[in-house]
Amino acid sequence: MTLPTGDSGLVPIPQLTAWEAALRRIAAEPLAYCEDFPAVARRHEAFWQREVVDRPLFLGSANTNPARPITRRLELLDQPEAWFQARLLDLAQTQRVGDTLPTVRVDFGPTALCAFFGASVAFVSDTTWTHAFIDDEWSNAPDWQIPPDNRYWVRLQELAEMVTADAAGRYIVMLPDLGAPSDILLNLRGATALCLDVIDQPDRLQAAIDAIDPAWQQAFTRLHDIVIGGGAGLTYYLGLWSSRPHHLPASDFNAMLSPAQFEELVMPSILRQIKTVGRAIFHLDGPDAARHADTLMAVPELQAIQYVVGAGHSALPRIDMLKRIQQSGKALQVLCSFEDVLPLADELAPEGLAFLVDEVPDADSLDRLFEVFSRRYL
Repeated sequence: MTLPTGDSGLVPIPQLTAWEAALRRIAAEPLAYCEDFPAVARRHEAFWQREVVDRPLFLGSANTNPARPITRRLELLDQPEAWFQARLLDLAQTQRVGDTLPTVRVDFGPTALCAFFGASVAFVSDTTWTHAFIDDEWSNAPDWQIPPDNRYWVRLQELAEMVTADAAGRYIVMLPDLGAPSDILLNLRGATALCLDVIDQPDRLQAAIDAIDPAWQQAFTRLHDIVIGGGAGLTYYLGLWSSRPHHLPASDFNAMLSPAQFEELVMPSILRQIKTVGRAIFHLDGPDAARHADTLMAVPELQAIQYVVGAGHSALPRIDMLKRIQQSGKALQVLCSFEDVLPLADELAPEGLAFLVDEVPDADSLDRLFEVFSRRYL
């Protein structure tokens, strides 16, 4: 595997072959929470190959007990056993439809690397917020190393080990969002300041993005060693299974960049990460990010693109872009509203297609939608 040159410090991950062998073994066996997991895994693998077994992937879930909301349980992170028991109860009261994986999510909010780099993290509702602190001269920027005793890093590994020990043969471990280097800087520098840095000091910005990559690889590798080494399968918040190690590159910061700026500043890191892991789906988040779809379509190493329509938006006005993504040879996952699923299914090719259904009214409605959806491909 040849990696892009530069000072990123990324190296090929020697465990990739062993991880793949383990994931293939896991995919061949039923799970306690998903007895037909081998068939589900084959359908997911067909997605990555831009093929179709019998129908596109359908990922949707509903809370069977709305009186008890399902959350990230962030208020329990200082009580690992209570957190874990609450997450298991969440798993038990989740109705999964179609190809949805049974999962327990290990995380404490987005862009976890920010916390590992020493940022102050505020727990707000069911998510976290990172306080920007890097000054205009970047004189107080971190050294982009993960201190082994960082309390968030230590706790995340503890939770991953706890969940993995229970998950093997039963359900799938959902890994945290480590955060793209550009989004980590967006959080640590602040949106306005970072946008000015794009103009005033792009070299410093680029150097920081490059310097973050090795820490991302360290965290990525350690978490995979914990989960796969413990005999469990894994996924991310997109809910996709892969019988090969895969990565979820992203950049919410790209919504503030022109295509040229995105390609120059952000894409080198994304490409390094893709090539390091070997299989990836890019998280293209919202209408403002859609301007970068053509850049991503032109990356041969990228297997798939997920498009998130954005709150209050429909995917239907973007149907031409979605078709072009498919025509470019990429698999496509669309996170869309309940109402958009059937109209999109009528327009898009089933090969390498996945729907992640948002805004589900209730469990019965989701069941009916899946039944109608499935009949389209008989």
